[in-house]
Amino acid sequence: MIGAHMWSALGHPGFRWLFISSFISTIGSKIHRVALLFVAYQETQNAVWVSLILGAQFVASALLGPLLGPLADRYDRRVLMVIADLARAFLVACIPLFAMDTMPLLMLIAFSMAALEALHYSASQSAIPELVPESSLDAANGLMTFVARFADVTFVALAGVLVANVGPAPAFWIDATSYLISSAFLALLPPLRGKDGRGNYFASVVTGLQILWQNPVLSRTVGTLALAAAFGSVEAALGIVYAVGALKVGVQGFGVLEALMAGGAILGLFATMPLIRRFSREAVFLAGLGAFGVFMASTGLFPHPLWAGVAMLALGFLNTMFIVPARSIIQLAAPSEVRGRVMAAFGATMQSAVLMGTFLAGVLEPRLGVLAVLFLSGMAVSLIALTVRLRGGIPRPSQQEAA
Repeated sequence: MIGAHMWSALGHPGFRWLFISSFISTIGSKIHRVALLFVAYQETQNAVWVSLILGAQFVASALLGPLLGPLADRYDRRVLMVIADLARAFLVACIPLFAMDTMPLLMLIAFSMAALEALHYSASQSAIPELVPESSLDAANGLMTFVARFADVTFVALAGVLVANVGPAPAFWIDATSYLISSAFLALLPPLRGKDGRGNYFASVVTGLQILWQNPVLSRTVGTLALAAAFGSVEAALGIVYAVGALKVGVQGFGVLEALMAGGAILGLFATMPLIRRFSREAVFLAGLGAFGVFMASTGLFPHPLWAGVAMLALGFLNTMFIVPARSIIQLAAPSEVRGRVMAAFGATMQSAVLMGTFLAGVLEPRLGVLAVLFLSGMAVSLIALTVRLRGGIPRPSQQEAA
C-alpha cells in the first residue's frame, strides 16, 4: 500500500516521461563521473588535476546555476531540458575522441557539463509541480530521489568494474548514449512554457535571489537546510577517514558503509509518504533533520563497525525523510513565474553549504580528531532543527504562495 502510493506519481504521463528520462541519464552520469576521475588521475598521476576538475564542476554549479535560472522561467522548460541533454551528449562524446589526454580541455568540458546540469536541474525541478497535482508532489519528489540513490547503490560499483576491465572510453560512450535516449523521452513531455516576462535578464536573476530570502517559507526552509548541510556534509568529507582511521575497516568497509547509507535512503522513501500524510511536510522535515544530527553524532560517540553500519542506514533513511518534504515545500512556496530561479538559487546555496562543510572538516579534523568532529557536527545539525522548531517551525505556505 505504501509503495503503491509512492509509485502512484507515475500515473501522470508527463511525470512518467520525466522520471524515465532522469533514470536513464542519471545512470549514464554515474558511469561518466567514475570514468572522468579515473582518466584525470591515470593520465597525470597527480591528484591536483582531480581536485581541479571537481572544483570546476562546483564553480559551474554554484555560480552559473543562479545565472541560468531565469531561462527556466522565460522559455519552455521541456525544450531547455532537451537542449541540455543533447549538449551534454555532444560534450561527453568529445572526451574519448580527442580530450582524454588534454587536461585543460577535460576541465573545460567538466565545467560546461556542470553548467548544463544546473540548467537541467532548475528546469526539471520547477516543472514537477506542473506535471503532478499537489497530492502527488511528495511521491514525485521521492521518486526523483530514488533515481539518484538507486544509481548510487547499483551503478557506481558497476562503473568501477566497467572502467577497470574495458577502459574509460566505453563508459563515456554509454553516458553520451544515455543523454540521447533521455532527450527522446523528454520530447514526449507536454509544453512547459515559462510565465516570466522578457525584461532585463540580470534584474531577473536578482529577483529570483530576493524572493528566495524574502519569502518567509522559502527563507526559513532553505536557510535551515543550508546551515545544517554546512555541518552535516562533514560526514561525507570524513567518511573515508572514519572508516580507515577510526573503525579500522579499510576501503572495503568504507564502501559497505556508503552502500548502507544509500540503501537506507531508498528505504526512507517508503516511510516518508505516510508520515507526511499523517503529520505535515514541515513537521516531518524538521523531525528528520533533528534525528539525522543525533545519529551523526552517535558515530563519533560509538566508533564500532556494527553501530556504524546501523547509523549509516539510519542516516540514509533520515536524509530522505527531510529532503523530500523540503523540496515539496520549496516548490509550492515559490511562485510559478519565478520557480526556475528559486530552484536554481536553492541548488547553488546547497552546493556552497556542502563546500563549507568540506572546508570545515579539513580544518577541524587535524585539530580535534574525526570522532570529535562527527559528534560536534551532528549535535550542531540537531541544534539547528530544534532552534527552528522552538521559533515556530517552518511556516505553512499560504494559498496565494501555493497558487
